[in-house]
Amino acid sequence: MARKKVVQTTEYTVTRIAYSVGGVPDELSKLAQALGDLRSELWNKYGSLQAWGIDKNTIIKNIRNTPELRKLYGSERFNLSSEIWERTVQAVIDDIHAVQEAAKVQVIRKIYLKFKPEKKEVLKGKKTILVDNPETSFRDELVKSLNSQEWQQYPLISRWVRQYYKRGHTWVDNQIVINATGSTMKGKVSHKGKVTIYQIPGFMDGKKCQWIKVSILTGRVTPKAGRLRFIINALGKVELHYPKTTKIEAKRCTDTLGIDKGFTEGFYGSNGVAYAQGLGTIINNASENRTQKNKKRQKLFAISRRVDAAKSTRILKNNLGRQKANKLDSKKRQTITQLIRTATNQIFNEFGEVVAEDLSKHIKGKKRAKVVNRRLNEWSKGELQKALDEISIRKGAKVTLVNACYTSQVDHRNGTLLGKRKGDRFFTFDGEVSQADRNAALVIQNRASDLEITRFMKKEQVHNILLKRTALFLADNGHSLESAISMGWLDEKHINQGKPLRRKR
Repeated sequence: MARKKVVQTTEYTVTRIAYSVGGVPDELSKLAQALGDLRSELWNKYGSLQAWGIDKNTIIKNIRNTPELRKLYGSERFNLSSEIWERTVQAVIDDIHAVQEAAKVQVIRKIYLKFKPEKKEVLKGKKTILVDNPETSFRDELVKSLNSQEWQQYPLISRWVRQYYKRGHTWVDNQIVINATGSTMKGKVSHKGKVTIYQIPGFMDGKKCQWIKVSILTGRVTPKAGRLRFIINALGKVELHYPKTTKIEAKRCTDTLGIDKGFTEGFYGSNGVAYAQGLGTIINNASENRTQKNKKRQKLFAISRRVDAAKSTRILKNNLGRQKANKLDSKKRQTITQLIRTATNQIFNEFGEVVAEDLSKHIKGKKRAKVVNRRLNEWSKGELQKALDEISIRKGAKVTLVNACYTSQVDHRNGTLLGKRKGDRFFTFDGEVSQADRNAALVIQNRASDLEITRFMKKEQVHNILLKRTALFLADNGHSLESAISMGWLDEKHINQGKPLRRKR
């Protein structure tokens, strides 16, 4: 499949959040509830495969032109204006398509692993190299079929789509989506800064649309373009999520840094510097505090089950609310985000390219203790990668993702499995002791130029390649894998990996 041309842009778009002045109007809450009902009905209808490969405007036309669909999903049923109904339908179909795109990524990975083309020799300069012959594989045909519903004629692709795409539902009833150009906005300056009054189209009063006014503290810039999303949060405020376009900074530095994503610190660089230190402490403290708090809340809940109805209602309302807990959780998330993004900015201020491990794949492992699971659930590996992706674009830098298999078990000096990690230390076969995270970061940096180990290669294939390299390195030094195990250089698990385990009697 031919690679798409990379389009160089000088701008990027991010989402900014502004907050309302005052409380939430009752009309706005009722409108959000009605739009939530519409959103739920649309997900029930199109959340399966009915919207696969179909444009959102085509779906809107079908609803308007089909009496049966218009009766169930039209604006008349919910007494909504045509504009806000259309924007809500567009947003819902976009969300469904986004979930389908995520499933398509996983299916395309399976296609590339299953259907491998034959190799052909091509003369490049004075060297003859082997390249894929696309004529011997119908990868392109299978990948293109995912853009429509043609994939349903291939049983194997249908099975993979069912495996990775699960139909969705929604119960979100606190959001309102409008177009900035389609709403009436009036700005006024107050003592609190620039306050913008947004007039949102609400319910229909006969043939006349009722407008709802919301005052938003937007600062110096008034959002006037793109899709605006009003969200009623748990604190009784209205959040305005709006797009903002910013220019990309020109990056002159071309140095490369390999980073190892961690729990104790966010990143550990191949230059020996730890970034986002204290991340593990924040996560552990938040996990322990929440655990102790929930144990005490559980005792109160048990008491509420034994007392009379009136007292039980008072306990649930006054002692078992979520308002304070939500504030603490929001504060914790903001602290983690600020810590990670400050460190990421520091990285891209010094380096033009970052090589990181790809941790997007779900890794199945053994069952862990409850304490370990709680702390790992708090780990913000998604926030780490999101910060790398977004800030690299803003800084005009580059992020290269590599295969994460065995990066912490390989000696970066020779690329072999001769070594063992214990805690924060890595013991090499010749007696040297190095920092384990830095060794892993150097392995990750070297893997970016490794032509054998590709990003989506399975761990068994990666292990075979590393084991062959280890055997060749030992043979050059007059040793074998067996002798390396006897001398304690090589862990025995690497030889027995893949073999069936013996039953204990």
